[in-house]
Amino acid sequence: MTESKKSADSATRPVLDPDAELSDATRKVLRQALEDPGRYVGRPANPLWAAVPLLARGGAGVAVAGVVWWWTGGLEIADPAADSSSLVGTLDRKLQEAVDMAHTLLSMWPLAVGVVALLCAGLIADRALYNGQLRRLAAVQQHLVHPRDLTAEAQEFLARARRAMTAVLDSRVHRERWLDAQRNEAAFPRQEWAIAQDLRNYSRVARKHHRAPQETDNATVAELLASRRRVLATSLHGIERRVAALEAYASQVAEADARYAEVREIERLDAGSDELLDLLARTTVDDLAVAEIEALTDEAAVVASTFTKALESAKLAAAAALPLQGAA
Repeated sequence: MTESKKSADSATRPVLDPDAELSDATRKVLRQALEDPGRYVGRPANPLWAAVPLLARGGAGVAVAGVVWWWTGGLEIADPAADSSSLVGTLDRKLQEAVDMAHTLLSMWPLAVGVVALLCAGLIADRALYNGQLRRLAAVQQHLVHPRDLTAEAQEFLARARRAMTAVLDSRVHRERWLDAQRNEAAFPRQEWAIAQDLRNYSRVARKHHRAPQETDNATVAELLASRRRVLATSLHGIERRVAALEAYASQVAEADARYAEVREIERLDAGSDELLDLLARTTVDDLAVAEIEALTDEAAVVASTFTKALESAKLAAAAALPLQGAA
């Protein structure tokens, strides 16, 4: 997936409360609704209405078939006493055969009644199932924060938090368990949910504030508006600090990743250097050779030390970004 697609997904994906107790059926419906937003629309309706169109059309067709069957049952076109060798007699006989065949076929109209009833029952059951899915989605909305619930500014903060957490989870030091991967995987969903909730609360108040008149000649009202702006700014600043802590953590993890890549490269080069060092030692034992060998060893030690420091910095950043309770 490209970076632009990841950003688009991050911007449009709702946030689900990780502690919500949802059944497997509800989670399945929720996943389908998120993948296809147009799949579940509208409100639950009486299931019987789902069968009305088919019942009207199918019932009318079956009724017509029954009437025609009854009518053709007593219809006599060909006169038994007529000369069947004449042209008129032949035509009458063929017509009578056609009518008799139609009557035989239409005698199955009771079976058609059963088919229509079965299809109507299927439509009613399908609508009842759909109603249940709609109710599950309605009940789960309290455990979701949708992008539409957030202002554009709040959406950007949420996207920044998601990018930082994704960067940590995608890092090599996380995948290879140099960091506390279990803590990251447990704390990040709760961090995302807490930030999303706070951003939703901020967005709700901010929208009300923006709808109110911003210019007034009344000093008291003006002071109240200014106070509301300060409260909103303070609230958003608190959320921004948490997002910045996550970004600092992601930055430290990226640094540790870079240092780790250096360590792995040094290890790869060192794995093939034994023969070179043996050759150098056998060739000369002067101070230059000794210094060359020591330099190679010291270089590997410095890189390893740098990685250790970068890893420790990442762990300290994790402690700041992910408090132990995981919900701050």
